Amino acid sequence: MNKEQKQIIKTINQAYSKLEVLNNIRWNAFRDDLFDMNKKDEIRHRKSFDNRNYSGVASISDCAKLFVVHNIAESILNKSKYTIKDLLIIRKSCIYSQSLVENYREIIEKAWESENIKNLANLDYISLIDWDLYQETLNNRKVA
Repeated sequence: MNKEQKQIIKTINQAYSKLEVLNNIRWNAFRDDLFDMNKKDEIRHRKSFDNRNYSGVASISDCAKLFVVHNIAESILNKSKYTIKDLLIIRKSCIYSQSLVENYREIIEKAWESENIKNLANLDYISLIDWDLYQETLNNRKVA
């Protein structure tokens, strides 16, 4: 794991930690429930690539936190990104994130008042798994 990836994980952990406020609403630990959904998805995803070597890349938990932060930030910026129709074709955690934002936007925005939500929404999973491919993708976007 390189210095840039470690910084990305630090950013993710900072934003994720601030979402602790979602665990203190009503009787549900919303942040932790969302984390568990994403962790299950990441475990299933990694198992689907039997030959892939995941040593030296972000942990399953780090990736699950990335998706918690990314999907909530994305939902803040685009509150109508998903509809009920999407439930069959996307991860359920995406709909759950959007629902959290719809119900608790003010709480989330207050918790993240010092965060750059656009940067959180732009976090990229591949940057934690394959840095070289991530750089190649960024370069291809610049050319296009």
